[in-house]
Amino acid sequence: MRSLAPGRPAGFANKRREEFGSGPARRLREQGIVPGVVYGMGKEALPIAVRADQLEEALRTEQGLNVLLDLQIAGVEVEEGAAAIVKEIQRHPIRRNALSVDFQWISLKETGIFSVPVQVEGTAPGVVADGGVVDQIIHEVEVRCLPTNIPDHLVADITGLRIGDTVHAEALQAPEGVEILIDPAETVVSIAAPIKEEDLEVRVSEEMLAGLEEIPVELEEEELELAEGEEPAEAEEESK
Repeated sequence: MRSLAPGRPAGFANKRREEFGSGPARRLREQGIVPGVVYGMGKEALPIAVRADQLEEALRTEQGLNVLLDLQIAGVEVEEGAAAIVKEIQRHPIRRNALSVDFQWISLKETGIFSVPVQVEGTAPGVVADGGVVDQIIHEVEVRCLPTNIPDHLVADITGLRIGDTVHAEALQAPEGVEILIDPAETVVSIAAPIKEEDLEVRVSEEMLAGLEEIPVELEEEELELAEGEEPAEAEEESK
């Protein structure tokens, strides 16, 4: 697997998975390998295994999960003009290592729908001078574009904003050829008034009380192992 972005490392051959279930999955992870599946473009879902270090390296880019991957699998012919993206990745709740990963084949010549993070940029007088707070309501939006045109992020510019001012989706800055699929009137970011100390104390107390009621019982070791051994999410036969 290698990223299609310039300067990324050379690819490596991933393997088909021949064994299934929690036991084989656990043994793979102990060897630094992540069980997964690849599907899409009308192809039958194919169980595979990928090296954990290569997977993490491929995802360590500005594109995040939207990075285009040259997914090489021994004995599998990849169509010309096709690539793969990470559709879903399951991580350990504490250690955060990858437990399983779903890949999806996509055509580089056809538009698709992708989730892109929203990044706040600029300096707001309402924050610097008035002590306000940047309240980002929407952190990710869906866009329609060619896979090769997926932006790393969309910019919400808060330059010049005062307390009470907002940035709506219509103001998001998107590159040419990228269609933002969100109501233009949706509020993405607002500059909120500073929280008074007494209000903060009340809010913290309420959150602490609510948190005490929601504390889950400690997981038994065998339950955690079962969670780690779960197979990847159910594959879809058609590309989303």
